[in-house]
Order: sequence, then structure tokens, then C-alpha cells
Amino acid sequence: MKRSGETLLKALEAEYLTLLIEALERCVDGRSGLFGQNDGALASLGKRLRKRLSSHDASELLDLGSHVDALRRKLGYAEPFPLNQRLLKMRSSNTANSMGEPKLARAWLEELSQEPGL
Repeated sequence: MKRSGETLLKALEAEYLTLLIEALERCVDGRSGLFGQNDGALASLGKRLRKRLSSHDASELLDLGSHVDALRRKLGYAEPFPLNQRLLKMRSSNTANSMGEPKLARAWLEELSQEPGL
């Protein structure tokens, strides 16, 4: 069981990385919402409009990240998935002085490009 769980985990983490890079590239091109900087403004809108304007990229990554973290716990990993934890942290640390989403995305893409094996 652990062997197949490890294989699934590696596949899900690779899928997350692929989705993250695609989402970051769309964010650099101007699609907002990945880092949640507009979530406060969206909260005041009606449910249907909020759903239409919210970030599909963020929702997809957060859902997959939650699944990856649950599998990591099940397999005995002490630490949650680092990429998902970073996205969660970046989404929760928005202030008036935060860097804009396209700049955040560009900086993260640059960091990822420096990672060996990516």
C-alpha cells in the first residue's frame, strides 16, 4: 500500500507543480486572483457574481494541495506539501503594501526556474 501511495503522491505533486506554473504564467499575463488580493472585495458581491469572478486557478490549486497534504499525512510525512504551504501563506499575507499579483507570480516563476530538476 505504501508503495502505491508514494507513487500517487509523486504524481499529485507533479500535477500540482504543472498547474502552479501554468497559473503563475496566467497571473503574470494579468489574470488576477491567484494570491487572493481581491478576495475581500469579492466577499461583498452576490454568490453568483463572486463565483464567476473568483480565481479558478486558486480553487484548483487549493483543492489539489489539500488532497496532497492529506495523502502526505496518511503516508507519515511530518511536513505538509511545501508548494501548497507557500501558496497558502502568500494568499494570507496581503496588505496594502503587498507586491501586485503579476510581480509576485513573476518572482515565484523565477525561483522555480532556479530549482534543480524542475
